[in-house]
Amino acid sequence: MVKRSPFLLFLSLFFFCLPNANAEEEKLQIVMSTGRAAIISNEHIDETRARALEDALYSAALLGGAEIDGFSSVQAGSQLDDHFVVRPSSKIIDYDVVDERFDDLHYTVEIEAAVGELKKVDCQNRLFNTVTMFAPVFRVDEKIPAWLSHQPSVMIKTLQENLTRKPNFNLVNMANLPLDPKELTRDKTYSYKALTSGATNVLNGDFALATTITLKRIVKKTSFQQNHFVDVMVESAVFVDSDYRPTEKVTHQAKFPIRNFLPTQLMSVLASPNPTKIQGNLSKLISEHAAELETVMRCTPLSATMIAKEDGLHIPIGSRHGLQDNRLAVVSNEVMPWTVLRVIKINADGAVLMPLNRKRSSAQLSGQRVSFLEFK
Repeated sequence: MVKRSPFLLFLSLFFFCLPNANAEEEKLQIVMSTGRAAIISNEHIDETRARALEDALYSAALLGGAEIDGFSSVQAGSQLDDHFVVRPSSKIIDYDVVDERFDDLHYTVEIEAAVGELKKVDCQNRLFNTVTMFAPVFRVDEKIPAWLSHQPSVMIKTLQENLTRKPNFNLVNMANLPLDPKELTRDKTYSYKALTSGATNVLNGDFALATTITLKRIVKKTSFQQNHFVDVMVESAVFVDSDYRPTEKVTHQAKFPIRNFLPTQLMSVLASPNPTKIQGNLSKLISEHAAELETVMRCTPLSATMIAKEDGLHIPIGSRHGLQDNRLAVVSNEVMPWTVLRVIKINADGAVLMPLNRKRSSAQLSGQRVSFLEFK
């Protein structure tokens, strides 16, 4: 191994990629590649190393399936860090120099690189979801017909049944307990509700759901008749992780006719909608609501905050959420550049990650939020 010089080149690589027939199948992958450069002079060994690194990165991009149309490098008089500066057209996301050596003729650099495209994922497609449904809230206009005022309870039952039938969904029914994040995150030892109702724990990576159903009567009058409608709104607030972090609200609203008053009673009865039809409309509304809730939760990015320990960066989500060994994740924000990590240890409710680039210390990444790539 050679001692690295403090005076290295700042390197930027631009890969101009032609359309790939397998572009839809592309995803981030780890490749090993080797680059070599001829040594012209020992006085310019840093430049030779930079050329060898260029060659290794170029090879890594080809191994990742890119079709290279052009390649260029820009030199500047600043130190070269072993972290690749990502450009929008680049295929190299992150890399680590695993070995470098030279002899009388050549300088050789071996790298391990994360190659692919980190496009914005519209839906992560989570594999498993545990959802705790808390006590619903019903707001029913007192002028609503009696038979209709009982429908919110039926609608909640239908919602539970719909979510239970969703593949890879585990539904926990806590219909007797209101969702109060402040109360639920208190120390359960001193919580009266926990002692009387039983402790409820929404774990990291899991969801909590609180649904409100509102029925409001609307009356429209004309010279010869009155038309009564029910305005129905179903709103579900979705929370994630043990701290009940709010993610999204899903709302469905519809208006249905419930009674028509015409000049004669017979005309009124004949013109009024059948209650069975109204119940069917409510059931359809709930089914649409359940479908959107399923999409929202399935597409919520799987992420967690990392805590540095001796054996790596620990996160409180694991195989129960669909993670596996060698699963890739990324950290990217204003403070931290693109960093690729992978799972090196895993259990049901936890995993240990290590950065691909070994120059990224655990202390640097501790406290950062890591997001996993799309599940297929």
